[in-house]
Amino acid sequence: MDNDVILLEQQCLEALRHNYPLLQHISGSISFVAEANSPMLTATAWHLAEADNQILKQSGVKGAMLELLDNLVEQRKRQRIRPNREGRLLLSAGQLHIEWLNDGSVALLAYKNAS
Repeated sequence: MDNDVILLEQQCLEALRHNYPLLQHISGSISFVAEANSPMLTATAWHLAEADNQILKQSGVKGAMLELLDNLVEQRKRQRIRPNREGRLLLSAGQLHIEWLNDGSVALLAYKNAS
């Protein structure tokens, strides 16, 4: 079951990359956390150049990324796959990868640039 969810995550990331070719030119990361009792993200921190952040906002990609992360967190929680509350979406020259972090790795207070 875990492998099915991981494969689905990879497919979702590939679909996002395919649907938004502008991601080919953006590098950075998005850290995210969801509280234990929340099926959705509680906070995010965007580690991108300001110009890239504006491009993502204006093109609608930022909303699509947040929706995708919400869905992936919810899916992992529903399937009871750990870790499922904290992670980092890495963007590097068109490559997208999620690094899931152990629960408690990042305190909510660390999200100064929460969106």
